[in-house]
Amino acid sequence: MASEQEEARAPRTRVGAVVVALLNGDEAAAARAAEQPPEEHDTPVLQAAIALAVRSLFDEDTPSEEITGFVAGMAQDVEVDPAAAEALIRAQLGEGHLLEAFPPEAVADATWSTLGYLCERRLGPEDSLELVEQAERQVLPTS
Repeated sequence: MASEQEEARAPRTRVGAVVVALLNGDEAAAARAAEQPPEEHDTPVLQAAIALAVRSLFDEDTPSEEITGFVAGMAQDVEVDPAAAEALIRAQLGEGHLLEAFPPEAVADATWSTLGYLCERRLGPEDSLELVEQAERQVLPTS
């Protein structure tokens, strides 16, 4: 039987399930969760999660060279379109128009890759779980 704390940490969305599986080092579970049929709230939860993750590391005053360097390092570790990833990060900091240059699929791919990288390699498990919970609370009605 799950404790209240474990239940509170249980993801409520497909996005949360993917992130939690990645944090647990279970790539097979992450792949299974990602392959589930899309849910209507996937996009808003993913958008909330990436905004929270990016803003936990960067702010509007972050020099563009620092973001470019961060993305270059990330691209060495994960498969990501560096231009789309940089535009995605800068969009979270107020330059949303930069994403208009990319097709929606490229933005979605960059979002998943960047979020996964930030959660697995930069934020750590506790902060990432809290981030997912906060993103789900922002989007989903409380039950």
